[in-house]
Amino acid sequence: MLAGLAEVQGLDDVQEIVDRVCRRVAEIGPFRTVLLSLYFGEDIYIGLEGGDESLRLAFWQTAQTRSHAQRATKRARIWRNHRLPDTHICFIPADSTIPFGPSFRASEAGDGSDGSEWQPDDRLMVFVRGNDGEVRGVLSLDDPVDGKRPNRDDLGSLVTIDSFMKLIGVLIHNRHLAGKLRESEERYAAVVEQGHEGFLIARDGIVLFANRQVGRLIGLDAEGLVGMHLDEVIVEEARLPLPGEREGKLRGPDGRSVDVAVRTSTIRFAGQTAILIAVADITERKRSLSELVRAQKMDSVGTLASGVAHDFNNLLGGILGYASLLRAGNVSAEAVARYSKSIEKAADRASDLTRQLLGIVRDERVQVALFPVGRVLDEVATLLEETIDPSIRIEVDAADALPHIVGDESQIHQVVLNVCLNARDAMPDGGSLRLTARRGEAQDWPSVILTISDTGRGMDADTLDRVFDPFYTTNKDSGGTGLGLYMAYRVVERHGGSINIESAPDGGATRHGTTVEIVLPASAGVEAMLETSDETEQEGGGGVILLVDDEELIRDVCSEMLRGLGYDVVTVCDGQEAVDAVKEAPDRFVTVVLDIAMPVMNGRVAAGHIRAIAPELPILFSSGHDLDTALGDTKGLPAARCLKKPYRIEDLRRTLGEMV
Repeated sequence: MLAGLAEVQGLDDVQEIVDRVCRRVAEIGPFRTVLLSLYFGEDIYIGLEGGDESLRLAFWQTAQTRSHAQRATKRARIWRNHRLPDTHICFIPADSTIPFGPSFRASEAGDGSDGSEWQPDDRLMVFVRGNDGEVRGVLSLDDPVDGKRPNRDDLGSLVTIDSFMKLIGVLIHNRHLAGKLRESEERYAAVVEQGHEGFLIARDGIVLFANRQVGRLIGLDAEGLVGMHLDEVIVEEARLPLPGEREGKLRGPDGRSVDVAVRTSTIRFAGQTAILIAVADITERKRSLSELVRAQKMDSVGTLASGVAHDFNNLLGGILGYASLLRAGNVSAEAVARYSKSIEKAADRASDLTRQLLGIVRDERVQVALFPVGRVLDEVATLLEETIDPSIRIEVDAADALPHIVGDESQIHQVVLNVCLNARDAMPDGGSLRLTARRGEAQDWPSVILTISDTGRGMDADTLDRVFDPFYTTNKDSGGTGLGLYMAYRVVERHGGSINIESAPDGGATRHGTTVEIVLPASAGVEAMLETSDETEQEGGGGVILLVDDEELIRDVCSEMLRGLGYDVVTVCDGQEAVDAVKEAPDRFVTVVLDIAMPVMNGRVAAGHIRAIAPELPILFSSGHDLDTALGDTKGLPAARCLKKPYRIEDLRRTLGEMV
């Protein structure tokens, strides 16, 4: 017995141990047929010594068809009715009512004629228990070499087999658990350590574990993250379209960071509740998406291009017409005032149109400010009226005294425009497009609800389920990118709002069309604050202003404005000349009015040189481009302000009055 135990102790493979045990038991018995069947959950091991493989297969197939509960019930019945006292040995006679599967072969040693010989259907079993004391299987013995039934009063070798199986049961159970542990560790290594997803485990905000992929993402040993606070490692930024997924940045101790998608779940770790954080690198996804979103924005511009050109021509026609009337002379003072007012109004409309187009192609950074939503609806409606088919009627209804939206006006403008362009596509034969705004009903969360409704062909349930998916479009033939509503979803989510769509396809008598409802956070009491802001005009000033612009027309008109405000003016046409002028007389100027996009040296570079010469000299940046993009990292300069072209003399007076 000890030799048999030593033989299997050095083995790790459970099936090999089971086969060796069967051979050793046949030698101890001795029995010609020994079958050992063990069950550990869904794992089944069948060992056979003697007999052929068909017998092993038959037992295997039978075991597969029975549940754990069925096997336990049968074993309990055998134990209760046929076990020998103080042993795990059970004698089951041929006339037992307990059902069995495949039969062992008949004895080759005796014919059973005297009734004492071994009968083919007799069963001799030894129960096998695991390390937990639970019955884990049965050792079945058949066909003794001498053909005699074992004597119940003199068990002989059965006692040795019984003792042997007590030890073997524990050993096999331990080997099985060790094997499962190895499999678990291998799966862990394959999934957690070799995969492309990073995993962190944290409790009470402290990182307890980080896998190698996390280290690879930030370029250092993941062990360096253990002990850090989770807020130092992951900064969540926005919710992504997938349920439970957010966008964020994974940061290392050295400040290196990478864009990641973040998912969290609750687990048990080291016997306590912890948080599992899965992170996936989305740098390439964001880059590709950024390019596609920009393409979608340009697609919006292209869609509106012909209408914009038509509108600009009308505006230029009005400006040139009134200017020619003024040049003709013999115009009364009242007519001069009227013509000038009309030119100014046309220029304002052209400026608004340019600003709206720039807003479409701006980047995705949220520039938080307060703004009235009615202005956005009016601007989009005006733009659409001048660019889309006139058979589509556009209505705007914004409730009075709405709280102001907290967010990025240009991005909300883009959201409304994207939804409206989708509505236009759904009404090829004309229809009605209605834009409304009302106050949100929740008292503890100020909000504004935008509703955009059309009478188009509507969407079916399958389309509605995918409407926010990136690249999903029903207008492939017309060049749709499938990014319009996805981009709207992202922007609204970034603003802490929500977007919902209801739609009914054209069904004859049934009302059809689509309604998009957008809920955006607002700021209570903003209206009064804005309406009571100081509107007192600043007085003109004195001193010399350095005016820097490469466009002669702008230099001329701005010089006239500045002189009208009481300033002396020195004009130059590029950044290098401006730097030279300040270097020559650093105390001469009270302010520099500086264009940004210029040849030779642009305004950003020039501002840096001027600051080095005269650190306290105020600088007023001016540009027709989007100022956030044009200014770049010069926004942090002290004593610097921005004024967007085109501007009136009142705008110039107010801004300079605040600076000088």
